[in-house]
This record gives sequence, structure tokens and C-alpha cells, in this order.
Amino acid sequence: MARNARYSEIDFARFEPPAQAFEQNAARKLAPKPASSPQQPPMRLVERKKKTVAEARREMQAGGRQALKILSIAVFLLSLFAVLLYGRLRADELSREVDAAAVLLQEAQDENTRLNMKLDADFSLERVEAYARDVLGMTKAEGYQIEHIDLSGEDAVVVSGDKSVSPQEEPSVVDRVLAYLKSK
Repeated sequence: MARNARYSEIDFARFEPPAQAFEQNAARKLAPKPASSPQQPPMRLVERKKKTVAEARREMQAGGRQALKILSIAVFLLSLFAVLLYGRLRADELSREVDAAAVLLQEAQDENTRLNMKLDADFSLERVEAYARDVLGMTKAEGYQIEHIDLSGEDAVVVSGDKSVSPQEEPSVVDRVLAYLKSK
């Protein structure tokens, strides 16, 4: 009763169709009127069968198991969501680091290009010649100053005392070992 006390001042009758509206509806006029039974069976209160202690315990245990299942599924789903969220955050963080490294790499490549261009400009043939001529006082070699060496001859080794040894006259390994043993 206390639940309905809030609405006791409100008149809900205006939301109900008037009694004569049933009669005025064309579809109702064609259809036969519902037969109202003169005697309705009396209403009776049905009481629930009281549960035994064992049945109540089983229901409580089943309810507890059901709550535990729901709770474990919720924890699993929340942990799965947390792992997915962490993975996305970590991937985002790594992509930001990659972007920052790419920017640094581009800056380093630009600096390398600039320094290589400066190096090429500083060590150009014209600048080297100008430095050698102006600062060091060097001049270009004339034809008579150039001396050619002929290396097409036979190889020879000059030993102290003006002795020369040709490759054919080299002592064999056995001779060298014997010479070494004699010297001791």
C-alpha cells in the first residue's frame, strides 16, 4: 500500500477509453460482443510450498556457484580488455618512438649530406692546387723532373756486403735448419 500511496493523488482514469468507445468502434459492432460469464470462479490465494533446509541450502549453493561463474567470467573479460588496452597503448608508444627516431634519422642524413657537400667543396682539385701553390709554394712538375723506374727486371735480394741472392739460389728449408743447428 505504501508503494501506491505516491500515486494516490493522480487520476489515471483519463488514460482509459470511455465505456461507450467500445460500443462506437465499427469493428466491435460487427464482431459479436464478448460473452461475460455471469459467474466467475472465486479467486483464491495460492501459497508457496515451504522449502526444506536441504532444498534452501542447495538453492543457495547453486546461486553462489552461479554468482561465482558470472564473477569469474567478468574478471576474465575485464582482464582481457585490460591486456588489449595495454597492447594498444604499448603499440602506440612504440610507434611514437619509431616516428621520433625517423625524425632524428632524417636530420642526421640531412647533416651528413651537408657535411659531404662541404667536404667535397673544401677538397676540390682547384682548392688543393691553390693551397699547394699559394701556401706551400709548390709548382707543377715539368717533364724533365719526372724520373721513371723500370720494374720489369728479375727480382733480386741484396744482402749486406754487396752480395746478391737470386730466387733460384735461396737455401732450402733443410739447409736453413742445418745452418741454424751449426750456429748453436
